[in-house]
Amino acid sequence: MHEQIQAYAKRLKLSWVREHYQEIQAESQEEFLLRLFEEEIEQCEERKINLLLKSATLPKASGKPFDWKEVRMGADSDQETLYNGSFIENQENVIF
Repeated sequence: MHEQIQAYAKRLKLSWVREHYQEIQAESQEEFLLRLFEEEIEQCEERKINLLLKSATLPKASGKPFDWKEVRMGADSDQETLYNGSFIENQENVIF
């Protein structure tokens, strides 16, 4: 049965389910399926985000805080405007 579950999960592209379904503890079959699907969806979303971040080719920040020295602000904008989000309330765009 284990091999069949592995094969079906692989065929359905449920990678998390294939590797971790034995770890799920539940009191009913419905709870088991719910937790199984929740974990699979969470892992799928995480993989999707990682793939999108990788394909975005953003520069690596390496844990450094944002450096405001290199930012040029418009005459009517400043750091405080960005921090408090008033540009959102005013429906204004901000471009760096």
